[in-house]
Amino acid sequence: MDICAGREHRAALVLLVATAVSCGDPGTDGTETSPSGTISPTTTSPSTDAGSSDSNATAQTETDSGSGDSQTSGDTSGTQTDATTEEPTTDGPTTDGLTTDDPTTSTTDPTDSTDSSSDSGTETGGDCFDELPVPAGPEAVLAPEYVGTYVPYDLGPVPAPGDTVLPRLGGLVVDPLDPNTMYVVGPSEVPNAQLHRIGLERGECGHIVGFVGEAELVLEAPYLDLMANGPMDTVFISHYPTRDLSQYLTGANMLANTINTNIDPNQSAGGINFVPPGYPDEGMLRVMSFPINHMAPGEWHHADITHNGDYYDISPLTKVVEIPYGPGGFAYIPEGSPLFPEQRIMVTEWLSDPRGVSTYAVDDEGDPIPDTRKPFFESFVRPWGSYFEPETGDYMFLQWENNPDHIYIVQGFVPPPPIVE
Repeated sequence: MDICAGREHRAALVLLVATAVSCGDPGTDGTETSPSGTISPTTTSPSTDAGSSDSNATAQTETDSGSGDSQTSGDTSGTQTDATTEEPTTDGPTTDGLTTDDPTTSTTDPTDSTDSSSDSGTETGGDCFDELPVPAGPEAVLAPEYVGTYVPYDLGPVPAPGDTVLPRLGGLVVDPLDPNTMYVVGPSEVPNAQLHRIGLERGECGHIVGFVGEAELVLEAPYLDLMANGPMDTVFISHYPTRDLSQYLTGANMLANTINTNIDPNQSAGGINFVPPGYPDEGMLRVMSFPINHMAPGEWHHADITHNGDYYDISPLTKVVEIPYGPGGFAYIPEGSPLFPEQRIMVTEWLSDPRGVSTYAVDDEGDPIPDTRKPFFESFVRPWGSYFEPETGDYMFLQWENNPDHIYIVQGFVPPPPIVE
């Protein structure tokens, strides 16, 4: 079920060893969002594929951070000029269904070798691989320099009760107390947003290869969106477009604390993460906001956190730098990962044209440097979120409003360092 190989000559040698035995199939059930804004799960055929066309996407209403087919059309402005989003109301958002293409070829299939033998996996992260049933297809175009070193897979939609799947996915994290459990938001960015938990299947190398069982409802709260593991086993959750930021203690059935970030009224808290070890501000909070009107750049903010015995007190957010292309989530790339000799962050981009996933180098404070942008996925259908899972370092992100939304996972990174407490 695994392939173990040295990575001294990563780009060349991975091509010689990229075979493995397939693991469990996560399934491909889908959901639809009704024109009235009510999330209506439905059963879909097993042939449903993740790739879809953006040409039919239209602008959503007040709670749609990833709405519309209008995007920026160049590498310089990074702003949107025609999609607008208002403050939330008690009504659900209006959403338009998207057509789904049927990709028949994969640009990232790592199973070209005819030798299917493998040794037992004893390592995780960048030196040992588990093959999943579905490689990422043409909906996910990895930048050429990373092909062979990094292997993307389509983990599929999140199974839900009644042969349905979770709609309108938001953030996800692995349970800090149980590596075989994942928390995921779905639906997100609606008045009755929901947080779920679901079991995870891991391969012999430790990589996530599928889901176990069905998503179980944990709690409901307005406009839940992206998530990040924080210190002291605390999970941080942003709310869009209300500019709120919450904390959740795993195992609870309610949020521990919610504050309003009081950032620019045209922005709302989106991506969340914490400065890795080695920086002056290690362990402190960083928040990447998303432009509610889809026109301005996103904004990168600093905040200090102090544990009060129950949860973290958060200082007022301070804007530091602007990031273009509608950042939809970010995470620090684990230090030591192949082909990343310097510390960079991974950012999903909702307003780039085409949409994709890019990296940015960071400065001595751990803040992104805008003119160092470099594509990781040159194009990707409706990307959202950004997360490096702590056991293997696999990069996880997802689709938003793809009907159904799929989770994608990229093997080849090394595990991230522990969060500074």
